[in-house]
Amino acid sequence: MKTRALSIVALIAGLLAICPPTFAHHGAAAYDMSKPLVLKDAVVVQYKWINPHPLIVVDYKDEKGDVQRWTTETGSTLAISLIGWTRTTLKPGDLITIYLWKAKTGLQVGRLNKVILADGTVMRDTQTGADNGARADTGVGR
Repeated sequence: MKTRALSIVALIAGLLAICPPTFAHHGAAAYDMSKPLVLKDAVVVQYKWINPHPLIVVDYKDEKGDVQRWTTETGSTLAISLIGWTRTTLKPGDLITIYLWKAKTGLQVGRLNKVILADGTVMRDTQTGADNGARADTGVGR
């Protein structure tokens, strides 16, 4: 009985050892990184400080006056906290300009590029904060 249990544990350990790539974290492949979409005067509906990625939900009036609801994911909570984000950076009702990389699916979801707060403060995403899709120079570590 011990031999069978040990064999099962060894088999599971062996499978886990050769399968890490299947558990790899997703990248930005789902987003169109060619040019950020700019949503000026967007109103924060919800800001969820959650793992693995905080979410920003905004209402945005398009040029026709129709309200669109966009959901944007940021870098990880740990990564963005290192460049100044906190669980209280945004609150419902805040008026912001948000730059995001649109989902290739056409849904109103995206990956954060940067946010400009009402006072002019620029909050960038850690991985894709530069306007051309490259990493932004955050000045961290200087």
